[in-house]
Amino acid sequence: MIDNTFASPSLCRPIEHGADIVLHSATKFIGGHGTSIGGVIVDSGRFPWDRGTFPQMLEPSKGYHGIRFYENLRRLRYIMKARVEGLRDFGPA
Repeated sequence: MIDNTFASPSLCRPIEHGADIVLHSATKFIGGHGTSIGGVIVDSGRFPWDRGTFPQMLEPSKGYHGIRFYENLRRLRYIMKARVEGLRDFGPA
């Protein structure tokens, strides 16, 4: 996971250098005007979640009727988990 909040996403491309998940600042380079605060998560879809201890990805999610993010969502597994569980727990803000 790379925190790429300072470099421009068009100039610095961490996924091409082997990063699996990149966090970008939407406030600095994507928005450009500084009137809003935001961020972007970019998932390469290549991280081996089945190797290691990641029970949140491998076990059924109780909040979503037993869906297994690793098995059911393939390359979108991390970003969908971050999106849907974040919305459920924190709301759209």
